[in-house]
Amino acid sequence: MALLLAPALRADSLEDVLARMDRAAAEFKSFSAKLKRVDFTAVLNESTELTGEVAMRRVKGGNQALTKFDPPEPHEIYFAGRTMKRYYPKANTVEIYDAGKLSATADQMMLLGFGISSGELRKNYDLKLVGAENVGPTHATRIELTPKSAEMRQKYVSKIDLWIPDGQGNPIQEKVISPSKNYFLVTYSDLKVNPSLPDSAYTLKLPPGVKELRPQ
Repeated sequence: MALLLAPALRADSLEDVLARMDRAAAEFKSFSAKLKRVDFTAVLNESTELTGEVAMRRVKGGNQALTKFDPPEPHEIYFAGRTMKRYYPKANTVEIYDAGKLSATADQMMLLGFGISSGELRKNYDLKLVGAENVGPTHATRIELTPKSAEMRQKYVSKIDLWIPDGQGNPIQEKVISPSKNYFLVTYSDLKVNPSLPDSAYTLKLPPGVKELRPQ
């Protein structure tokens, strides 16, 4: 009887969700949140969990983001334009990467769902409504994004899922699946859009004497 009386989860239409995302994109300047990230390795059937916080913002010429992960393995990931840096404080080492021709894709991935219009999404992805799902206590609509680029699908990302809460235009959860079936699942909490944060919240501050590595 309880199952019969329980209200069924209702998904918004894809157009409803995209309209909300368009309204949010028009007002978007930055966001901050706490996060939980689960990384799954298919060949081992194992997953690891990280927690931390992230701050992202639009800047002239692109986007800028800083993610700080908590102990026991603290590290920070910074992204701006063509450059990504991964800093390990225990080793006092920073890895520096040139995103090269994939910088635009990296920008889209970093802010996917935040400040991205439906037109931009449709340009790069085929969109599909999956349905209604709860993320913890939050009712959301799940949409699926498949990259239009064959190279992207075959080498980097085969599919992306976004969970958009009712009445909102920014995702509460994102899942990025690789061709190898590995994936990472990020869930946001305490999410703030256009918060008043200092510049330091978005930039990587390195200590003196940090060792720089440039992996190929």
